[in-house]
Amino acid sequence: MVSVKIVLISATSLVGAVSAVPVQKEIDYLSILIPGEGLPTPQELGLTNKDLNKPMPRCMLPSNDNVLKKRSECRQNNTCSLSDSTGCFNDRLSLNETPCQVDGRPKQMCLVGSYSWIGNAEGVPSASSYCRDVAHGGNAVNNDSRFGDRVGGSKYAGGNGNLKVNIAG
Repeated sequence: MVSVKIVLISATSLVGAVSAVPVQKEIDYLSILIPGEGLPTPQELGLTNKDLNKPMPRCMLPSNDNVLKKRSECRQNNTCSLSDSTGCFNDRLSLNETPCQVDGRPKQMCLVGSYSWIGNAEGVPSASSYCRDVAHGGNAVNNDSRFGDRVGGSKYAGGNGNLKVNIAG
């Protein structure tokens, strides 16, 4: 009889512990995400908030892309919330082989509140990579330049090595 009571008490404790786990609130990216100039909105792409709230993978770098592995820069100032980056990542990734282009000066590729993904053409007058490669570059910043729940820095998008993805708040 004693062992049955211990099992019941243990099971009750586990149920209490499981219910205490915080549930992450879904962010309404459809109302706050602004795509880069000339790119379609998430609504035009048929994306839902569920699509835009999908967790980012820990690492999605193509195994043969040495550009992303070699050049990176992290900074602890001018950072943004890691959760704000999720919508921009999923938005860029959904554009797949759509070109994300930068000419001459920095270009905002995605904006969520005061948080931006900004593209720069480094060492050339213009640069272009598939938007999915821009997503991979931004995800690399999220993985490698994380300070608690904050993120800030830059990585190069795959494809040509000249399009630098900056994440800033």
